[in-house]
Amino acid sequence: MRTYFLLFTAPLLVFLSNCQNMDSLNYLKAVKNGQFHFADGSTQDISHWGDPIWTHLFCVRHAEKDRDEPHDPGLSTEGEARAEHLGRIMGEAGLDGVYASPARRAQSTAEPVQRRGNTPPVETYALEHQEEWIIELLSNSQGKKFLIVGHQDSVPHLLNQLNGGGFDFENISNSDFGKFFVVATKGIGETEVIELRY
Repeated sequence: MRTYFLLFTAPLLVFLSNCQNMDSLNYLKAVKNGQFHFADGSTQDISHWGDPIWTHLFCVRHAEKDRDEPHDPGLSTEGEARAEHLGRIMGEAGLDGVYASPARRAQSTAEPVQRRGNTPPVETYALEHQEEWIIELLSNSQGKKFLIVGHQDSVPHLLNQLNGGGFDFENISNSDFGKFFVVATKGIGETEVIELRY
């Protein structure tokens, strides 16, 4: 039992240590009551929260994957810890839904958010049809809030589409799993995006 505890906590401690080194300890700890709550104790209002014509999207890359699995990998121990951390952050956000790509690592990242937030089951979207899917989602989601779990290239692609095109957002680096994008949008080209760390 002690060995299991040490094997589990070592990656968790590394994960938490990495979080504490981000942005002078000002990483995101919670989303609740229309505010971001940060590690330093500060809060920030979320733009357009509660406005019935704005949709809010919280977009993240999947957590750290298990590199020992060559085909459709799940999460590493560190990735599982990050996914649970994301679940704690979003547990009181009042999400209306959680979406993830079909990849096992994306589904496993989304699951703790769905479980802790008591939202409907995680829904899958096809990466190859992401552009059409987001337009359809936005067509009847005014005033709602969703988490979207994607990949290092699909998340920036989605943000660029929501911004109306262009290349404002580049692919996320291979080693970066802590970016947390918050989108407030009224539709394609009518979008505000901020980037946080978690």
